Amino acid sequence: MKKIALLSALLIAAAGYVCLQTVTAPPDLAAYMPGGALLYLQSPDFGRLLRDWDHSQVKTAWLASADYAVFSRSNLFTKLKAVYGQYGDAAGFAPDLANIVPLAGTDSALALYEIRDVEFLYVTRLSEGSLAQSALGPLRDKFERREAGGVTFYLRTDADSKRTVAFAFTKGYLVLATRDDLVAQALELMAGGHNPSLAAERWSQAARAQAPNRGDLRLVMNLESLVKSVYFRSYWVQRNTSAVRRYWTGVADVTRAPAAITETRVFLRAPDAAETAAPAAVTGVAGLLALVPPDAGMYKIAPITDAAAAARVMVEKLIASQPGRAANPMFAPYAASPDNRAGTEADLETRIDEQPLPPDAGLADSEAAARGLLDKGGAQTVLWMESSVAVSGTFFEMPSVMVLEGASDWDRTAVRGALSEAAGKLWTTARLGAGWTAATAGRHPVERLDGLGRLMFATQGRRLFLSNDAGMLAAVLDRAGAAGSSGGLSYAAGFRHLRERPAFERVMAALDFGAAHPNSDDSGQPSFFSGNIASLSRTLAKVAEVRVTQQEKGAATTQTVVYRLVP
Repeated sequence: MKKIALLSALLIAAAGYVCLQTVTAPPDLAAYMPGGALLYLQSPDFGRLLRDWDHSQVKTAWLASADYAVFSRSNLFTKLKAVYGQYGDAAGFAPDLANIVPLAGTDSALALYEIRDVEFLYVTRLSEGSLAQSALGPLRDKFERREAGGVTFYLRTDADSKRTVAFAFTKGYLVLATRDDLVAQALELMAGGHNPSLAAERWSQAARAQAPNRGDLRLVMNLESLVKSVYFRSYWVQRNTSAVRRYWTGVADVTRAPAAITETRVFLRAPDAAETAAPAAVTGVAGLLALVPPDAGMYKIAPITDAAAAARVMVEKLIASQPGRAANPMFAPYAASPDNRAGTEADLETRIDEQPLPPDAGLADSEAAARGLLDKGGAQTVLWMESSVAVSGTFFEMPSVMVLEGASDWDRTAVRGALSEAAGKLWTTARLGAGWTAATAGRHPVERLDGLGRLMFATQGRRLFLSNDAGMLAAVLDRAGAAGSSGGLSYAAGFRHLRERPAFERVMAALDFGAAHPNSDDSGQPSFFSGNIASLSRTLAKVAEVRVTQQEKGAATTQTVVYRLVP
C-alpha cells in the first residue's frame, strides 16, 4: 500500500509540474478590439520586429536614399508628419521610433478605424516596469482620469489640434488609442463585456478562417469598407482600386527566415465578382512556368483575358521594340518664337516635301494583325519573359520571349502569314511572308524573319514560341519537356533583382533625363529611374529575387510572394 501511495503521489506531482510548465495560449486580441475597423495588424512579437528594423542596414540605407528624400517631400508624408506631430503634442512626447520601441511588447495588435486622422487602437503585452520606463509612463499624472470596465484609464486632448491620446494598463496589456471611446470599449471587452468586437465581425471571421496559422506579422483587411473611403482611393500607391473592389475581405501573413521572407495573401471575392481565369488557362500557367530558365531576368505568366492587350505586348516587345520618348513633367513645352523658326542642325534630316507620319504610324495595323493571330489560334495563356544581355561588354539589350498556349495546335503557315503582316506594317523589308528563312536557336529548328529587327518563331503542338533573341529562345525550348508544377496556378511572375540591378542602373543612367547628372535633373529632384528608383534598388540589394504565384479555389484567391535573400 505504501508503494501504491508513493507512486500516486509521484504521478500527481508530475502532473502538477506539467501543468505549471504548460504555456497558456495568448488571448485573441481581436476580441478586445471594438468593431468597425478598416485594417487589423497583429504580431506575436511586435517589439522584436521594430527592434530588428531599427538596427537594420536596410533602414539606414533607405533613410539616406534619394527615394526617401522624394517621399519625405510628398503630400502624403507631409500630412502624416503633421498628424503625428499633433498626436505627439497631445501625448506629451514625440511618437518617433525611439519612443515607440519601448512601448512595443510581445503579442500585439493594432486596428485602424479612420484613414484621414489615423484613428487607431493599439494593444500590446507589456510589463508594468517597461511602461514606467517608457516616455508615456512618467506622464500619467498629467492626464485626466476616467474609468471603464472597472479599470482606470488616462486621457489627454491637445487644445489646439483637438487630438486625443488615451491609454490604460490592465492584465499585463497596454491599451493605447487616439480616441477615448476606443479605450473604454476595449476595457469593457477585456472585462467580459458583450459589445460588438472586431473578432465577431463577418469580414474578420471569414478572412482569418482562411489562414489559421499566423505569421510574424498579419494584416486583416476590410476591403469592402476600404474601397469606399475617398482617402484610401486618393493615397493608395498601387492605384488598383478596381481590382481591389473585386474582393470584400482579405488576410496577409509575413513569415521571416534567414534565406527568404514569405508573404501569403488570401482574398475572398465579392459575391458578384466572377473568376478571372478559365480552368484550361489555369492549367496552362503551371505548365508554362516550367519553361522559365533559371537566369531569366523577369517573367510573367497569366491567362489571356484581353487579347488586344496581349497583341499590344507582342508588337511592342518583339516587332516594334524601341525606346519611347516621354515628356519631362517638370517642364512645360517650349513656345515657338521668331528666334527658333529656322530650326537647328537637328532638323537637317527632316523632310519638308512629305507629310510627317504620326508617332504611332503602323502600330494599330500591326496590333490588329497580331490580334488576329491570337484569335485564330485560340490563345489562352501567355508567358512573357525578358532579360538584360550585354552587347560587346558596353551596351545592353532587352530581348524578349513570348510563349502562347492555344486551344489547339498552331498552324505554322497561318502563324508565318500573321507575323509577316504584323511586321510588314512596321518593317520596310518584310512583305507578305517574304524573307522567312530556316534557322536554329541552339539545337532547335526555328523560322527567322530579318528586317529592321529580328523575329523568330517555333511551334510545338499547342505552344507557339516567339522571340527576338536566339539564345533566350533556345533556353526556353530546352525546357519544353520539363514537367509543370503541381496545383492549379492562375498567375505566376518573377523578378531576379540581383541579376538585373547592374544593367538597370547603367541603362537608366544613359536614358533618364539629366543623363549628364543621372542622380538629379535641373530642378534638383533625383531623376526618376536612375536616381529615385535606382536608390530604392540599392536599398533592397539584399533581395535577390521575388517570385509570385496565385491560385484560385472557390471564392478564395491565394497569392504567395517569396522574397529570396542574398546569403
